[in-house]
Amino acid sequence: MTGLVEQATKDILHVCEPHRIILFAEKRTMATGKLKALSLCVIVPDGTDCRHLRTKLHLALSADIPVNLSVYTAEEWDDLLEDETSYAAWIARKGQVIYEQKT
Repeated sequence: MTGLVEQATKDILHVCEPHRIILFAEKRTMATGKLKALSLCVIVPDGTDCRHLRTKLHLALSADIPVNLSVYTAEEWDDLLEDETSYAAWIARKGQVIYEQKT
């Protein structure tokens, strides 16, 4: 995991207590391989206002690159995983879990 991904994870954990964070895309420059954008999926407890939280997370991110965030409640996530054509199901198949809450 790169330093930028680690920092984004820390920034998210300062704002909320997600069940899971999944890295599902990294965009790099062709010439140097330097990370220039990333996409994260944040799965949060049921009852969380995802739209409001997404705004708070974007404001809290200290990375100097664009970070795309997809935020789902645990119930939304589980429901969407049942449809293998959903974006959430694609994220689950292609992404890498970079944080999982200990139970």
